[in-house]
Amino acid sequence: MSGTHQGFARGWFVVAFSDELAPLGVMPLRYFDQALVLFRTEAGEARILDAHCPHLGAHLGVGGKVSGDAIVCPFHAWRFNGEGRCTEVPYAKKIPPGAVIKAWPTVERNGLIFVFHDRQKGPPDWEIPLLPEHGDPAWMPWSGKRLDIRTQPREIVENVADKGHFPVVHGTHVDHFENVYEGHTATQITRGIAHPKGGGQDPFSLTATYHGPAYQITHMDGVLKSRLLLAHTPIDAEHLHLRFAVMLAVFGDPDRTQKFASMYIQNLQVGFEEDIAIWENKQWRDRPVLCEGDGPIAKLRKWYRQFYPDSEEAKS
Repeated sequence: MSGTHQGFARGWFVVAFSDELAPLGVMPLRYFDQALVLFRTEAGEARILDAHCPHLGAHLGVGGKVSGDAIVCPFHAWRFNGEGRCTEVPYAKKIPPGAVIKAWPTVERNGLIFVFHDRQKGPPDWEIPLLPEHGDPAWMPWSGKRLDIRTQPREIVENVADKGHFPVVHGTHVDHFENVYEGHTATQITRGIAHPKGGGQDPFSLTATYHGPAYQITHMDGVLKSRLLLAHTPIDAEHLHLRFAVMLAVFGDPDRTQKFASMYIQNLQVGFEEDIAIWENKQWRDRPVLCEGDGPIAKLRKWYRQFYPDSEEAKS
C-alpha cells in the first residue's frame, strides 16, 4: 500500500458496536491519529472526548471511571461531563477556566456508536438513517467482526464502482451493475451469480449504500433476507479498522439462524481477505489508466471528494 495521505474525511465513523460498551463503561480509542476516550454515562448515553486530561495529561480511558454524566480522571479525580467541561475538582474551590476537553459529536444508532470527524470543526450536516430492522424481534442482532488493515479508506470505498475486480478477485459473475450518486450517498445495485470456493452457484441481488464516506448498509432480500454492515475508521495515515456484520431475518429456530449468521460472517471474511491481499500491497493511482468495463470509478472519486472540502481536488 502506498500513496499520498489525503488527511481524514469529514463524516460519521463507527467506533464500536453498542454491546461493546457496557453500562458505565470506558474504552480508550485511537482514531484519526488521535487518542480518544469513549464512555457511557449513568443515563446510558455514549460520549467521546479527547483522551488526555488538561490538568497533567493523564489518559482518561486508562483507569478513568464514570460517575453520573461524567468521566473521572484516574490521576486527580477531576470530573468532565460529556460536553468536555470540568464540573468538579475535588480539592479546589474554583475550577480553572482552561479545564475543558474537546468533545466529539457522538450518536448511537442501529446498534453502533458513531463519531463525527471534521478537520474544520464544523457540526454534522446529515444524520445516520435509522435501520428499521435493528431491534425488530423478527430480525437477529448484528453478528460481526473487526479487522485491522494497512490501507487507506479510499481503497475500500472504490469497491463501490470497481466492477472489473468481481470476477477476478471474488469469482463473481455480474449481470447488472449500476451506481447512483446523490448528495452524501452512493449506491451500488448489483445482480449476478457468485461462485463460492466450496463449489456451486449462488444467484444474488443486492443494493449497497454508503451514507457518507465510511458507513455502508447492504440490503439482500432473496430467499434469505439480510442486512450487511461495512464500516471503516482510520486509525492513522496508513491503518484502519474495518467492521463488518450481518443481521438476518429469523427463519425457524433463532439458534439455527444464529449459527447460520456465524457461517455467513466467516464467508464474508474470506471475501474481505481476498480484497485485503490486494489493498495492502497495491499502489494508489491518482490518474489511473481506465478502460471500458472498469465501472464508474471517475464518478465515484468525484463523489468521494466532497468529504475532503479543504483539499485542492475538492476546490477544483
